[in-house]
Amino acid sequence: MSATALSGTGHTSAAGGSRRSLVPHLSALDGARAVAALGVLVNHVALLSGFTGRHQGLGQYLARAEVGVSIFFVLSGYLLYRPFVADRLAGREMRDVRDYARRRILRILPAYWLALTVIGFVLRAPGFDEPHSIVSHYLLLQIYDINQVVGGPVQQAWTLATEVSFYVFLPFWAWLLARRPRTPARQLRLEIAGVAVLWGGAMALKLAAVASNLDGEQIGMLNTWLPFRMDEFALGMGIAVAAAWFQHRKITLPTKARAAALTIGSWVVAAVLYWFLCTQLDMPLGPIYTPRQSVVLRALYAFVALFVILPAVFASQDRGPARAVLANRPIVWVGLVSYGIYLWHEAFQDVYLRITDQPPLQASALGMLAFTTVASFAAAAASWYLLERPVMRWGRHRRLE
Repeated sequence: MSATALSGTGHTSAAGGSRRSLVPHLSALDGARAVAALGVLVNHVALLSGFTGRHQGLGQYLARAEVGVSIFFVLSGYLLYRPFVADRLAGREMRDVRDYARRRILRILPAYWLALTVIGFVLRAPGFDEPHSIVSHYLLLQIYDINQVVGGPVQQAWTLATEVSFYVFLPFWAWLLARRPRTPARQLRLEIAGVAVLWGGAMALKLAAVASNLDGEQIGMLNTWLPFRMDEFALGMGIAVAAAWFQHRKITLPTKARAAALTIGSWVVAAVLYWFLCTQLDMPLGPIYTPRQSVVLRALYAFVALFVILPAVFASQDRGPARAVLANRPIVWVGLVSYGIYLWHEAFQDVYLRITDQPPLQASALGMLAFTTVASFAAAAASWYLLERPVMRWGRHRRLE
């Protein structure tokens, strides 16, 4: 899950002065985050309650709702990379990496540490049990130990560890592409080539892993490492390059594309891809796949995410389907607190089973869904208003001092 897209869009120049935001805030992206978070929540409820296995017709669609993780990764690629690209196209100095690092740390760790502490030591839903290391989980290093990748108090935090890897990688990549001055047109060509290299490299790694003698558990661990997920981030980076170029050249998309045509067409492609991977690939309904199945699924997930997000970036923000579906007030609020929903929802599934004395895979799906949704929204709202937003405001004030 990405905490990135929940942060503000203001930036500070490398010289230390105030810089006008280079990335306009797009409310439809909040809606895309909400769709991703709710998809992951529903996927986990369907799986743990046993609904996926009991109702295979609808279950095959709910089993693939884990595509929400890919939506988060693509969003992170777009949101974090676009300011770097905009700087290069405008010939500005690279932004302050210390400020970038501080914002990333403040955005992801306080809320995660709070959830990990309460879930692991208070709710014990679940607690810290061997072989899970407290140190590894607090430092988001669990994905590098095959015995700790699955499980732990916040099991889904493996995605945060992948995100942190991307946070560390991105400034180095930005520095590499900004080592010498270029005309905007030449920089654009380099950016496109760079995105293609990242995407192609990730796919090559996945195919090499499939051709190796690694077992499913080993492949599963590798699939949490950044090099094997870079294709998803790279697609978001590609959107960032296009959006930054359009902004730099003051290119306005045609009215029809900005209104309904782009949005509907893009979402139809996403829906067809989703239908195909749900019904035509004979994939397991559970989260355990063969190496070959994993490569196919992740590749398709990334493109479903791409076509979900494209209208949120390029379609009209003041009218049309993108605004109606992704930028209405309720869905934007869900997107605002989606990081907390993501952190807390699996714990409340565990709590539900405990208080109702129902066994996993044989529980009431509707009951678990209602309890998990209400409790997760409440915890997420408290996390946002009492911790996440105040910490981010404090970080912005510190940056300006």
